[in-house]
Amino acid sequence: MNECIFHDAPDNRREYLLFEIVERAYRGGNRILIFTSDSERAAALDRMLWILRQESFIPHRIIEPGEKIDGTDVPVGIVTVEENPIEARILIADGHCGLDFTCGFDATHEFVDHSSSDRTEACRERFRDYRARQIPVRHVKSGQ
Repeated sequence: MNECIFHDAPDNRREYLLFEIVERAYRGGNRILIFTSDSERAAALDRMLWILRQESFIPHRIIEPGEKIDGTDVPVGIVTVEENPIEARILIADGHCGLDFTCGFDATHEFVDHSSSDRTEACRERFRDYRARQIPVRHVKSGQ
């Protein structure tokens, strides 16, 4: 893994920030995998990618666990399990996944969760875990 970027933004900007990261990576010719913790959140992200910015279409789809696909046909995949069926090099972790999984990507984007002190502390711990594995970590604070 080349690096992990922790994005620190207000909760009400998180989806827009996620969209911007996907859009920038997609326009750069990259395949992107979005990991989220459950099918409801996957559906919400799918909807967000369809409607957030109508002039900026990003081809994507939810990939079911164990589903076999031709990864070259899907530039952006949304998964709820630690699988990379599209051989993406960029991971956007919308939920916490294992560090062994994240290490299989060139870059991982994570988000600082300020919804509770426990969740914020879990993000700090994760930041330290990346550093303990000698993975370069950046903390990027986004505006309001």
